[in-house]
Amino acid sequence: MNLDAVTGVFTGIPYDWLALGGLIVIVALDSLCSGIGRACAIALSLPLATVLYALVEQTAVVGNLALLDSSSVAKLATFGVIAIATYLLVRRIALEYVESGTGEPIQALLAGGAATAVLVVVWLQLPFSGDVWQVSGKVQAIFAEQYRLIWLLGSYLALAFARG
Repeated sequence: MNLDAVTGVFTGIPYDWLALGGLIVIVALDSLCSGIGRACAIALSLPLATVLYALVEQTAVVGNLALLDSSSVAKLATFGVIAIATYLLVRRIALEYVESGTGEPIQALLAGGAATAVLVVVWLQLPFSGDVWQVSGKVQAIFAEQYRLIWLLGSYLALAFARG
């Protein structure tokens, strides 16, 4: 087997698909070791963080900060803080997911895929995300606006199936 042929195959894969595959593997390995609690919390907290971020500009205290009028990286940092806060809140609210034990391989893969799909849907919905990392046209077409609801519902169904 020629090494150039193998590297040629991997060189042709877009970075977006490698990043998404890597994220699925990371979440699946975490779910395999400690259950799907973290994947469920991520899947629930990211859409909530998106809604809360949209409301930030209209708040009395935070809306007047210059951070919201600055660069895309600063906006992403603000969204990241909100996402981490909602993640921690969801983890504290859903106490039954905290000690969910070890997972099975199929449930771990479902949790990894579902959490990644929710992350991509939320990423594409943020108006400043394209300035930080522009995903490929194929990923944008697969997770386009007309399919977002289907991806979210499918992800939540997969997590519910993996949980039960």
